[in-house]
Amino acid sequence: MKLQAVGKSSKWYVYQKIVIVFILFMLPLLSMNIWLNYKGMSITKHAILNSSLAGASFYSKQLDKEMFFIRNLQLQLLNDKDLQKLGFRGGLLGNYEEVQLIDQVRDRLSTLTVSSDYVVNAGVYVEAVGKTISTDTGVTNTPNAEMKLISSLMAEKPKPSFYRSGSRIFLIETENNGGIWSYIEISRPKLLEALQEIAALYPQSEVLLGSKELGTVLATAKDTKESNRMLSLTSEPDVLDADASEIRKLNGVSYFIIPNQVSSLHLSLLMYVNQNEITRPLSHFITWFYTLFIIAVIVMVLYSFSVNLMIHRPLSKLVKAFHMIETDNLNIVIDSKTKDEFHYVFNSFNNMAQKLKGSIEENYEQKIALQHSQLKQLQSQINPHFLYNSFFNIYMMCKVGDADSAAELSQKLGSYYQYITRSGADEVPFYKEYRHALDYCDIQCIRFSNRIAYEYEAMADVPPSLSVPRLIIQPIVENVFEHAFEDGMMEGMIYIGTEYRDGRLRVTVEDNGNLAQDDVIERLREKLAMDSKLIEKTGLVNVNNRLQLKYGPDSGVFVSKSTYGGLRVDLIIMLEDKEEA
Repeated sequence: MKLQAVGKSSKWYVYQKIVIVFILFMLPLLSMNIWLNYKGMSITKHAILNSSLAGASFYSKQLDKEMFFIRNLQLQLLNDKDLQKLGFRGGLLGNYEEVQLIDQVRDRLSTLTVSSDYVVNAGVYVEAVGKTISTDTGVTNTPNAEMKLISSLMAEKPKPSFYRSGSRIFLIETENNGGIWSYIEISRPKLLEALQEIAALYPQSEVLLGSKELGTVLATAKDTKESNRMLSLTSEPDVLDADASEIRKLNGVSYFIIPNQVSSLHLSLLMYVNQNEITRPLSHFITWFYTLFIIAVIVMVLYSFSVNLMIHRPLSKLVKAFHMIETDNLNIVIDSKTKDEFHYVFNSFNNMAQKLKGSIEENYEQKIALQHSQLKQLQSQINPHFLYNSFFNIYMMCKVGDADSAAELSQKLGSYYQYITRSGADEVPFYKEYRHALDYCDIQCIRFSNRIAYEYEAMADVPPSLSVPRLIIQPIVENVFEHAFEDGMMEGMIYIGTEYRDGRLRVTVEDNGNLAQDDVIERLREKLAMDSKLIEKTGLVNVNNRLQLKYGPDSGVFVSKSTYGGLRVDLIIMLEDKEEA
């Protein structure tokens, strides 16, 4: 029975999908909560701001009314009949009448002074009598310091709504073509006190009195530059009209600006409050909102963690176990501490891994046994004609009296058969295997009566401790003697060389025979590439199969055309992976 998964593959884990679905369900609730909270905060904020606007507007109108009241008293003073009589007939009056009129004017000035807390000094200058009458300096003949100060202020053109001399503020009016001057000094501390009462509506708020042309006239803030900068903000084109609030940023701080007109002085009364101070009563609700939001986030995190703990971690453990099996690591057992569905899955996996390990071990043992049988088969494939011919060669050498050659051939032949017939280890040091192949070449060269020779390279780079399977080089050399020179050619030559680099061993055997045509090489390649079960395991094929079985598909026997004209056989063993393993 075949179970087929429905749907396309996804890069998301199961627990990630569950968490995403949960978050998608939670987002509408959180979004509605956020919207309701900010909507309520916005309504409350606007109510607070409107209250601030009403308070600032009330105080500014009170100040404006007070300034209008003082100006009206000043105009009434100029129209006073005693002052007018003194101005028109000052030089024609008797001393008694003049003194009497001056005392009456002084009484009116005193009444004006006490009528408002903003007035600190009220006075008049009557050109006809050459005197100034003031509640501060009394009756003084001119010229005097007070008359000179007022005269210097009146020289300012065009005529302002009020006059300033240093920190002093004056209201000046004239009558009778300049024959009478009325001047009133406004108390700067009282004005500042009034501004501070407006600023006291909210902490960290400031109030200033000024205009675009005059700059800041009076301000509760100690930093005059800040006041001027705030005043300049109300002069920008995109700011609303007077008596309309606006929010502006200064030095990274948002301020709620409330402009009001003091028309009696032709000035603007500007109140600016740190927006955070206005919304401070809402901070309690904001704190609760963020607390609930954090709790919601914590709930999502805990839910994600629990899903990760109950579902993702067991699945990840199972996936890692499968990855380890893919790397041929079968010594793995998944422990299960719970009695849920994963307990059954883990136990089933452990049973599967044990059965798979047993099957692989059984298959591996079969492969080892196959290697042993192949080696025994190769050892039993000793050509009896080779032995008969060798004995015949020894016999002929003895007949002709060539004892030295007979002795050498006997020694080589004995060493040769001792090597291939012993039933020792499957692997031998490479130098012994290489030496065995050279002994075979010596024997064959003697048998062929010097018709064939060979050249070989010394093993300069091959480590002495390097071990290889037995009988892997001699079958290749034997193949050359049996097939490359079977046409009886003279001056046959065999070239044998080794190379070892980066864990890769190469043994090259080449000849100068003329029988290795392209079609022959191609058939030999096909034979080496065929499934080992379908062909007879002899000669080159046997060596190729043994090497690939032990060292992997990159190792084996490879044939090509030799630069000497004959066949080139490369025996390659990839030892790097084996050494790392």
